[in-house]
Amino acid sequence: MPLFAHDAVPFAPATMQFVRGQFAYLERDPHGARRLFFENSGGSLRLRKASERALEISHYPDGSSRPHKAARELAGLQDQGEADLRAFFGGDASGALLPTATASQAMFVVIRAVAENVSGTNIVTTAIEHPSSYDACVRYAHRTGQELRVAQPDRTTGGVDPSAIADLVDSGTSLVSVIATSNISGTITDIPAVIKAARAKNPHVYTIVDAVQYAPHGVIDATAWEVDAVNIAPYKMFGDRGHAFTYLSQRLAQLDHDRVGGAGNDTWAMGSAAPAAFAGFSAIMDYLVAVGGTRAGTGRREGIVAGMRAIQGHEQALLHTLIEGTAQQTGLRDMPGVHVHFADRVASSARDLIVPLTFDHRSCADAVRAYEELGVIVYERVATSHYSERILRSLGLEEVVRVSPLHCHSLEEAERFLTVTEKIAQPETG
Repeated sequence: MPLFAHDAVPFAPATMQFVRGQFAYLERDPHGARRLFFENSGGSLRLRKASERALEISHYPDGSSRPHKAARELAGLQDQGEADLRAFFGGDASGALLPTATASQAMFVVIRAVAENVSGTNIVTTAIEHPSSYDACVRYAHRTGQELRVAQPDRTTGGVDPSAIADLVDSGTSLVSVIATSNISGTITDIPAVIKAARAKNPHVYTIVDAVQYAPHGVIDATAWEVDAVNIAPYKMFGDRGHAFTYLSQRLAQLDHDRVGGAGNDTWAMGSAAPAAFAGFSAIMDYLVAVGGTRAGTGRREGIVAGMRAIQGHEQALLHTLIEGTAQQTGLRDMPGVHVHFADRVASSARDLIVPLTFDHRSCADAVRAYEELGVIVYERVATSHYSERILRSLGLEEVVRVSPLHCHSLEEAERFLTVTEKIAQPETG
């Protein structure tokens, strides 16, 4: 995974034009007001075709398990969606898929299955996990009488070093649960290094990765990572809310879990499928392949990876512009009254397109309201929120303004954001 200042390759003009044309409400909000939506870590700007395709299929009254023509069509859409999910995850064909309403729900389901069925004396996680995984580890460690061990982050990088996680692993560790990208600091965890170091201490340990924040920005490779479970939420990656997907390794899929009688041991889906959700996901994958610009006949996985690599390169260029500025506009690093966290001049860790800020002359809440008045949407993360308290304080912070653009934004929009920020950073007068 590249450092943020490396592999920064902005889209070619034609690609940028294509990308911007695919998203709804990119330049104006639903009421017609001009704005920059730099709050994509709370969701994401939506691909029109993903929402339109999902809506089209959701109008079908048919059930995909029936034998008639329309039902067979729906079953085919689900099959294609499942194939696309495996291609996106880079998952082995022997693994299973768990569809749920939310990614948070999936974390509780999967962590429970490991905690209740894998013998051990402790569970290892980190202080920067999303509450869905951290609280699930707390809950099921307590229920199964296991010790919860929590790796602390490096306050310079904003991430957790693989060695800090591995130091907590021993022969009694049943599970290691780790986030792929911090949704506050933006620091990417070196997942292959974590799993390698953990399995050097305990070859049988199960590993679960929360990739919800990482998925829109980087390539997931469940097979190469040798991970046992990894989840995504399409609403964070240009799709709709209301569904999420988790890939499970063959050995985790075989663990005892809730299922309908008569279903196979590795069946995790419960109830009727939602073909519209699968069709919407396939539309997202079509988009990634188009962004990658691969030739006809290229395999689906290869096309998806090419698209994600192109997105990653453009987003690194956006990140570099925000941090370092342009010839016309001072960057966040050197802007008076602004503090950009976890972005040293010599980057020591890979970073996604998240920039946490604080201000000398404003609280983060005040800054967020000032941004909105100037046509920019960002979000404050504060220690008074359960979703943020543990993470922020482990990083030595009480609040940040989280800035999270998306690859559909241009370098010019990044510069516009810097101009707005410079105004907000000035001391208030009067």
